Amino acid sequence: MTAPGSRMRAEIHEQPEAIQATLETATPMVRDLADRLRREGVEYVLIVARGTSDNAALYGLYMFGAVTMKLAATAAPSLLTCYDTQINLRKTFVLGVSQSGKATDVIEVLEAGRERGALTCALTNTSDSPICTAAEHVLLTHAHEETAVAATKTYTTALVVLHQLATLWAERQDLADQAQRVPERLHETLRLEPDIIDHAERFRFMETCHWLARGLNFCTAKEAALKMAECCYVVPSPFSTADFMHGPIATTSFGFPCFFVNPLGRTYAAVGEVVAAVEAQGAEIIMLSNADDMLQRARIALRLPDLPEECSPMAAAVVGQLLALYIALEKGLDPDQPRGLHKVTQTL
Repeated sequence: MTAPGSRMRAEIHEQPEAIQATLETATPMVRDLADRLRREGVEYVLIVARGTSDNAALYGLYMFGAVTMKLAATAAPSLLTCYDTQINLRKTFVLGVSQSGKATDVIEVLEAGRERGALTCALTNTSDSPICTAAEHVLLTHAHEETAVAATKTYTTALVVLHQLATLWAERQDLADQAQRVPERLHETLRLEPDIIDHAERFRFMETCHWLARGLNFCTAKEAALKMAECCYVVPSPFSTADFMHGPIATTSFGFPCFFVNPLGRTYAAVGEVVAAVEAQGAEIIMLSNADDMLQRARIALRLPDLPEECSPMAAAVVGQLLALYIALEKGLDPDQPRGLHKVTQTL
């Protein structure tokens, strides 16, 4: 019998190699798809996903908008699967993201997209899954089999594929090349593990918390919160810091755990203003950043490696995964087998 959390831990540590393999193997297909997107004059991006894949889709939304300057949105699958809305999808790129490739509603949206004139693509980790026959193009992550219920390496490899697709579509080879630094930087990130183990006991009895970020790292806040919900059985609230100031800050009191993701980048100053507001409430600040002045303001400081803002969610996700793993173990839980969950979840 394996120790609780051992599969999740092993898969967290496999991420540098998984991302390297994905960059080496997937990039030629990504480049071909990017060429077609430019050639056909695609103007809009619609991304459909569920669960962890939906958080990867959120990263894609920001990357496509910020780098390709295309109007991007995440889909509401029920509009097509339940309401049979007859949306004209010409000049639209419909991208379905599913690690297992078995998400029924994602597959149905891809099929509907093809019928309504969209250029379609499936992003998955499983080459023989149903999603691969639903789309014209298939982009594979190369994370190999993932056995822990909580997705780790399939998430970060999906991020790197989305990064490459956005940058190559925009013909920004300078930005695309930045991803080559990620595997080495993830090895640095994994060296935070002993510090995270030391801090995990502090959260043994935590029942709720906030995860806060903005822009490209909003996906990190949502994904880290999801990991804590499924592994630690806490009730976390992920917010964009902009939305947080429109009401949710009122829930913050003395000692309330607030996890911030705030590496250097375009949203750094704006997130810093919310850090100050939370400090004034007496909340406990746990900071994921690569900036000294931000780390010095935290009760628990977790230094992210120096990466361009576009790549920072890949490293920040690993810190969130390690926190979820070791807080779960402190609570006496097995993060490999969260209650009520299965590796593949299918919804209509």
